[in-house]
Amino acid sequence: MKIIRTHLTLILLATTLGCKEDVEKNDGIIDEEGIEVSQWEQVWADEFDGETIDESKWNKLRWRPGWVNNEQQAYTERDTNLYLDDGNLVIQGLIEPGYYGTDYTGTAYNSDYTSGRMNTDDKISWTYGRFDIRAKLPKGKGSWPAIWMLGENISTVGWPNCGEIDIMEHVGFDDGRIHASIHTEDYNHMNNTQKSGSTFTETATDSFHIYSLEWSPTYLRYLIDNESYFFVYNASNGDVAKWPFDEPQYIILNLAIGGDWGAAQGIDPSAFPMKMLVDYVRVYKMSENFNNIQVTFQVDMKNETVNGTGVWLSGGSISSGQPGGLQMQPVSDTYIWQTTLTLPPNSSYTYKFRNGFYPDTWSGGWESLSGDCGTGQHSDRSLSVGISDTTLQAVCFGECIKCAE
Repeated sequence: MKIIRTHLTLILLATTLGCKEDVEKNDGIIDEEGIEVSQWEQVWADEFDGETIDESKWNKLRWRPGWVNNEQQAYTERDTNLYLDDGNLVIQGLIEPGYYGTDYTGTAYNSDYTSGRMNTDDKISWTYGRFDIRAKLPKGKGSWPAIWMLGENISTVGWPNCGEIDIMEHVGFDDGRIHASIHTEDYNHMNNTQKSGSTFTETATDSFHIYSLEWSPTYLRYLIDNESYFFVYNASNGDVAKWPFDEPQYIILNLAIGGDWGAAQGIDPSAFPMKMLVDYVRVYKMSENFNNIQVTFQVDMKNETVNGTGVWLSGGSISSGQPGGLQMQPVSDTYIWQTTLTLPPNSSYTYKFRNGFYPDTWSGGWESLSGDCGTGQHSDRSLSVGISDTTLQAVCFGECIKCAE
């Protein structure tokens, strides 16, 4: 959810401790002995099984229309916009011509639309972990639901410097297209430099799906129903303008109506009431059984004139959202270039090698692969990793095998 605002509440130096006992996540990995072990331990959750929203966990926001992104709804704390029903949180967008209200500052407004927005700001926040949100999205043009996170330090450093992680965004005029993004000082939609990915989920507005984020110091991995579709690797070398994601963030759930993106094809009055249903929000930390793996990529540039800006691992899913790619380093006294990445276990990627650094474009420098080792629309290399550190064979640039002697 793209945002420009001033955060007016105090920072909470929250921990990853929650109100529940730790619970193991169901999915696991197979260790070297063939035994399934848990990757994650639950540290916090809201199952929305009570009669009312737990205000020890959530803030209900009161905003006037147009506060961000030229959105047309007012956010209210009324039980017509935010309530629990049959084990689900319901965030309901309504068409209410002439609705009168006041925002949290006491400023009066009129609005033709109302909806709901909740967050965990100043209640609990997390640094790293896995976040699972099972939700059914609203249908209809003008809807703009989001599941996302913001840095707790927004009140001191502002947006986008605090960092924003969009776990799920959906706009009603493009039914089923799920978006994931990050926004930072260097990478944000105001400069058209945000890092984003998307996938199509045909039944997003008809049934529940689990929208997940795995967040570590070295990567952000986005999944739907446990299938990965977007990946951002931390190639910042400590530059917080590129990677501010080593500080606590809090969760936000909201249903916007209209706005710069949501109303790009208008608002359908017949689509109301719009409902975003959330079955649960679950947060996990990495268990002691979880081990990221080290994967070393190698390419032999023996038959190539290397561009002055070097060789890069780019394209595909491993550096999606990063046109320039991930930098490789030359190995002394050889033609080989290599880089080692820290990746989650039991994961799959596509990629290519790129001769030269092109940070602002997806054209130029690519290797051209045959169907023997290329896959997909752009003929990318593919890789699946298990639970062991791996060094890949140094293949010849643009070829499927080692360079000829």
